[in-house]
Amino acid sequence: MSRLLLLALACLSFSPFALATDVRIAIPATYADDVFVKSFLANTVPAEAGLSVAALKFLSEAEAKRAVETGAAEMSVYTITDQRLPQWRIPGTATSLLTRRFVFQSAEEVFLVEDSFVGAAAANAASRYGLFPLKLWVHGVTYFLSSEKIASVADFAKLTVAAENGAPDVRILTGVGAKVVASLPSATAGGADAMETQLGAATEAFAQRNGGKLYVTTAWPKLGALVAAHDFWLQRSETEKKALKIAADQARQAADSDIISRREAIRKIPDVEMTNLASREEIQLTLDAVRIAPEARSQEMVLWRKAEFELRGKYAPPLASPPPPLKLAMRSPVFFVTDRNDEGTLDYSTRFGARRLDAFEFTCGFLGAPARNSGEPHVPPAPKILIKGADECARQIVAKTRESGGSKIMFVIHGFNIPFHGLAWRALQLASDVDYGGAVVGWSWPSEGSAFGYAYDEDSSVWSEPHLVELVNAIAAAGPEMQLDFAAHSMGCRILLQMLREFALVHTHLRIGAAVFAAPDVAQDVFREQIRLASKIGVIRTLYASEYDRAILISESYHQAPRAGSGGADILVTKGVESVDTRLTGHSYVFDEPKAIRDFTLVLTKATAAAARGLEAREKAGERYWVIEP
Repeated sequence: MSRLLLLALACLSFSPFALATDVRIAIPATYADDVFVKSFLANTVPAEAGLSVAALKFLSEAEAKRAVETGAAEMSVYTITDQRLPQWRIPGTATSLLTRRFVFQSAEEVFLVEDSFVGAAAANAASRYGLFPLKLWVHGVTYFLSSEKIASVADFAKLTVAAENGAPDVRILTGVGAKVVASLPSATAGGADAMETQLGAATEAFAQRNGGKLYVTTAWPKLGALVAAHDFWLQRSETEKKALKIAADQARQAADSDIISRREAIRKIPDVEMTNLASREEIQLTLDAVRIAPEARSQEMVLWRKAEFELRGKYAPPLASPPPPLKLAMRSPVFFVTDRNDEGTLDYSTRFGARRLDAFEFTCGFLGAPARNSGEPHVPPAPKILIKGADECARQIVAKTRESGGSKIMFVIHGFNIPFHGLAWRALQLASDVDYGGAVVGWSWPSEGSAFGYAYDEDSSVWSEPHLVELVNAIAAAGPEMQLDFAAHSMGCRILLQMLREFALVHTHLRIGAAVFAAPDVAQDVFREQIRLASKIGVIRTLYASEYDRAILISESYHQAPRAGSGGADILVTKGVESVDTRLTGHSYVFDEPKAIRDFTLVLTKATAAAARGLEAREKAGERYWVIEP
C-alpha cells in the first residue's frame, strides 16, 4: 500500500464525517408535514454531538414500525391511538384518559395533562413493545366548527358533520346520534352544519367566507410518539442522548406553538367564538360514545382527579413555613459510589452512562461538604481520574468521615428516572438540609434517567443490588465503629429491601441504624413480605407515602395495582415498619417539603419513633399509622 494511500486513510479516520453516527428516522406519509418532525430533523444539536439524522419515508405507520424492528431504521414516529394498528395501541387507563374524546377544554389543557403523570404513564406503557419512547407530542387537536353553539350532548345529536381533509374520522359521533357526510369541499354543499377539523388552511378559508356566526369547540387530541430502537438507545453515549433529548424538547415546543397559532388565527376571524362543553357534559359525551365499563369509568375519573391535583393543586392547603435552621456541629462530607459505566468526560452530567457492563467496576469520588442550609447544591466538575474498586472507595470514605469527626454514614439510594448528576445533586442537598453528624454516600445505579425508561430501570435495580451489598460490607470492614443508615427513594427501595433481607438471612452484625423508604415503588405484598424478613435489622424503619405522588401514580398505572408508596385509602400498614401518609405532591416530597424534611431528620438523626414526632395517629385494619398534613 502506497504512503499516499495510507496518509489518505489516516486523514479520513480523523474526519468528523467518518466519526458521525447515522440515525435513520422512519417517517410515515401522515407525518410528512408534521411540525414536530420537521423541527427535529432540522435541529443542529444532534450533529454537534456527532449524530447524522436523516429521514426515511414510508407510506404507512406499519412499514415505519417494521423498519425499526428489522434494523432498517434507528428511530420512528407513530400515532399512539391509530386503530388501524391495534398492535401499537397502548393498554392502560392512563393512555385511555389521555386520548379520550371531549374531556379537554383547550389545547393548553392537553399540553398540561400530557406533561402530568398521565402522559408519562402512557409513554411507559408504550415501552412494553420493546421500543424506547423518547417524546410524546400533540400531533394535532381536533375541533368542531359549527353554526350553532354546542353546549350539551343533545346538541351533538342535532348535527350533520363533515370532516376537513386530513382530520380524524367522525365515527365517534354516531354514538351520540350525529349524522356524518362526506369530507370537504363537497360536504359544504351537502347540508353540513358542523365541521370536524384540525384548524388547517381549508377551515380558515371556510370561516373567512362564512357570512354568519361560527363556534369552535375543543374535541380531542391526536398524539404522536418519537421512539428509538431499544438497543440503539442503550448504545448511545450520555452526550448523544442529551443531544437527542434537547432536539425532541425543542420540537415539542415548536409543535405546541403551531397548534396555538392555528387556533389563534381562527379566533381572530370576526364572528368566530371559542366555546367549551360543561365538564359533566364532556364526560357524559365520552361515556355515551365509547360505552366503557363502569369499573374503567371509575378508574378514569380517579386518575383525572389526581391529574388535576398535580397540575393545579386545587385541594392542597398552603404549605407551612420551614422551621428555623439548627446550628450545625460539623459539615457532612459527601461522596458518590456508582456501578455505572464511566465515559470519562469532565462534566458529571455526562460522565456516567446507564449501561450494565460485564464486568462492571466501582467508581467513587468526593463531591464536597456543603454548609448547613447553603441553598442550591453545586455539583463540582468531574476530575479526570477517579478512584476505582470497592475496597479503595471504602477506605477513602471511612478515612474522610473520621477526619470530619463523624461516626456514621448515610447511604442515599436514588429511584427511577434519575441520571447520575441528579443523585449527586440530591446527596449534596441532603447534607445541607439535614443536621446528620456523619458522611453522606450517594449510591448511583444505572437508571436510564428518562421518564420513559421504566422497564430498563426495573432490571437495573435488580442488577445493582448485590454491588451495593459488596460496598456496604467493605465500608463496614474499613470502619467497624461506624453506624450505617439508609435512605432509599422510589425504585431504590427495592434495592434497600432486598439488601436488608439478605443481611437478615445471614444474621449480619453490621451496625445498622435507620432505614427510610421514601415513596417506595414496590408491590405492596412484596414490601410486606420482605420487611417481615428484615424486621430485626436496624433500629428504626419508616415508610413515607402519598396518594398524589406523580411517579407512584405512573407505576400504579403500569402495574395496575397500588404500590407501597401509595397513600390515602391505599396506604400500606404492616408490622416491621412505621407508615406515614402525606398529602404532599411531586415525588421527592420527603426531601423537598419542610414538614417532611423535619420528620425525616428526626428519624435519621435521633431514631425518634413516629409516636414521639408530633404526628397525627390513625388506624387501618387495627394497625396504627401516622399522617403529615401540608
